[in-house]
Parts: sequence; structure tokens; C-alpha cells
Amino acid sequence: MSAQEEKPSKVSTKERILEATERLLAEHGFEAVSLRDITGKAEVNVAAVNYHFGSKEKLFEEIQCRYIAPVNAERIRMLDKVTVDDRVATVREILEAFMRPLLSVVKRSEMSERLFFKLMGRCIMDSQGGLPDAMVPEFKLVAEAFTKALMAAIPGMSPEVMLWRLHYTFGVMAQTLLHGELLVQLTHGACGEPDVETQFQHMIDFCHDGFLAGEGGER
Repeated sequence: MSAQEEKPSKVSTKERILEATERLLAEHGFEAVSLRDITGKAEVNVAAVNYHFGSKEKLFEEIQCRYIAPVNAERIRMLDKVTVDDRVATVREILEAFMRPLLSVVKRSEMSERLFFKLMGRCIMDSQGGLPDAMVPEFKLVAEAFTKALMAAIPGMSPEVMLWRLHYTFGVMAQTLLHGELLVQLTHGACGEPDVETQFQHMIDFCHDGFLAGEGGER
């Protein structure tokens, strides 16, 4: 396949591969999806994947960057807004800035909410997927910015405890995104089926109280 032959259909072919891969990853996870699955769903050959992405691993990395990078950019934007002119933000405002960007991005996606949140959960916590090297500095920036804001909001808490609680918050969010439907199935609906905004507020409440409990915090 030459560059000359591929050029006219380059955009549509690449998008078709990305969209097929996104849906497969959302449903099955990084480890379970094969190159054959991708090419079959996208109706392309292996050469097309190699031409546009280089390898299956690079394709997976592009999926992660495509969805996580806008979330992190929105996190920083929202945090800057509530800490402008050295203002000390509240813990709830900081958690809003950390979590709400997921809702903002899903509204701009053509994927269904269910698939989008499962895909985000896979991108965040799938051990086989990991984080692309290019995204590590970005995540460090987010961690540093939010830790600084939280230290100002809860000055009595040690940096070590603060970092772990931010990590736990990340875990609550990822678990809910990826396995929220499982709770409904296991309880036969006894947990209810709250909409996305309601679940978001419940996560904020839970993580807010967790941050303020124990060392350096006030209930």
C-alpha cells in the first residue's frame, strides 16, 4: 500500500479504525482485543492499521490520548478558575474540577454515555493498557496542581496522606465508570439506576467526606 494510494481515503479509514477500536476496547478491555478483531470490525486490512498507527499498541495509545488529554486540559482550566489570584478553593470545588471534566467530554462525544464511560474506565485503569509515555508529564502536572490546591484547602494534612486520598478518589471514579452497571446487576436494581449527574454528585459527596476525615481534616 503506497502513500499515494492511501491518501484519498486516509482520514475516513483512520477514523473508521479508531471508532471500531474504541467500541471494542470499551466492551472488552485492552488485553482481550486482538488486531483481527479491530480489522474485522473496521473492515480494513492489517496494512491499514500499520500504515496509520504503526502497531496495535500505538493505536491503543492514540485512543487513550484522544480521550484523556481533553479531560486533563479541562481539569486544569477548571482548577485555575477556582484558584485565580491565589484564592483558596474549597475541597468540593477542587473535586468538581477533578471529576466534572469527564461529563463535559462525554457530552462532546458521539459515543453513547455507557460506552464512553466504560472506555474511559479502561483507559484509566486497564493494567494492560498502561499510560503512554507522552501522557506521564501531563498526569504529573495534574497531580501537582491538585495536590497544591488541596494542601491549601486542608493545610493540616501531610502531603503523603493527600496524595493517597487523591489516588483513592481516582479509583472511585474509575471503578464507577467501568463497573457501575455491575452493581445494578448484582443487586437486581436495589441500588437504583441514578443518572450520570446524580452519580457524579454521589461520588463528590463520598470523596469530599473522605478527604476531610482523620488526619488534618474536619468532619
